[in-house]
Amino acid sequence: MTKFSIEEKVKGARLVEGGRSFGSVAQETGISHQVIRNTLRHLQEHGLEGLVQHRYNWTVDEKLAILRHMQKNHLSCSETSIQFGIKSSSTVWQWLQSYERYGVAGLEMKKRGRPKKWRPPDDTMTPLEKLEAENLYLRAENDYLKKLNALVAEREKRERESKQKSSRS
Repeated sequence: MTKFSIEEKVKGARLVEGGRSFGSVAQETGISHQVIRNTLRHLQEHGLEGLVQHRYNWTVDEKLAILRHMQKNHLSCSETSIQFGIKSSSTVWQWLQSYERYGVAGLEMKKRGRPKKWRPPDDTMTPLEKLEAENLYLRAENDYLKKLNALVAEREKRERESKQKSSRS
């Protein structure tokens, strides 16, 4: 699937606005007529700003309200994304899939990247953050001790084996 720049999509939409058919513009630009149609609808509904800006921080309540509106009004993912100014219909589709599979919990933001490093609890933290920090510290300590015990046991085993070999000789 080829990605096209916003400028290329807008150019195609403007050609259609100028009276050209979706098919001829799609053939000339290489952009599918559906992408041109969606771009044109986004431009008509939200202007150029709606295409340029992209929002990533939808809350669970907002996602749920959008999905309920979509279901209530029997809208497609594409129609819903255009109506709410969501850049891609696949975003709405992913929300729908997550909601159908996991319920409201599937709509929660997924934390990306590395987990935060531990820092000691301090007065700026909420009680929950303090508990999470302590829990993280205790897990790390537990993992460290397990690894240390495994290394000590391995060393003792090697020492026993070397003593047995030397006593046989």
